[in-house]
Amino acid sequence: MSQSVNPFQKGVKRVGLAVVIFGACLVLAGLAFAFSPVALAFLSTPPGGNMYSEGGGGGGAAIWLMILTLPIGASVAMFGLVTMVSGVISTLRMKLPSAQEDSVTRNRMLGHRAIALVALLPISLLVSPIIAFVLGNMVIGGYSGIISFFVIVAMQIVAGVFAIYFAIKSQKTVLIAILSALVLLCLTGSYFMSSLVYGMRIVT
Repeated sequence: MSQSVNPFQKGVKRVGLAVVIFGACLVLAGLAFAFSPVALAFLSTPPGGNMYSEGGGGGGAAIWLMILTLPIGASVAMFGLVTMVSGVISTLRMKLPSAQEDSVTRNRMLGHRAIALVALLPISLLVSPIIAFVLGNMVIGGYSGIISFFVIVAMQIVAGVFAIYFAIKSQKTVLIAILSALVLLCLTGSYFMSSLVYGMRIVT
């Protein structure tokens, strides 16, 4: 039972981990496109200039391009996130062979489960402010933005714990070490971000 994890391989249907990787690429591409005017403004501003200024050599005029790039990029990123989640679900639902039948394939599929779950953590760090404040705080109002953010953090913790669990079950020492470090790093980032969010207490 061999599955390609290359999401761009021609003639092969994307399944499992390949769907997760493809979704992650869409999220990163969407976010990069959405905020590309900021990078353009920075690059077009001379040293010592104000990148947000529209005059005096500043690149602030490029920021207006976000009127176009932000909704398109955010839509692509959200579609990529949905694709990632569907890929994670399909990866988790794939039937594992028993250790007696094929231990190699079983361990590889367990590794795929761990990687799929861990892939959600850094991506969620990037999109959680958008979900929390745009969809939560601005649309629903009140403390919903802060609440939705902490719900995302709780889901990150659950995903991280199960990712490490599957990595341990795969019996791959290197994978266990790498994924454990990634989980710890992402959760640390979430901790500092949540501390900042809680301190701001943004209420509409």
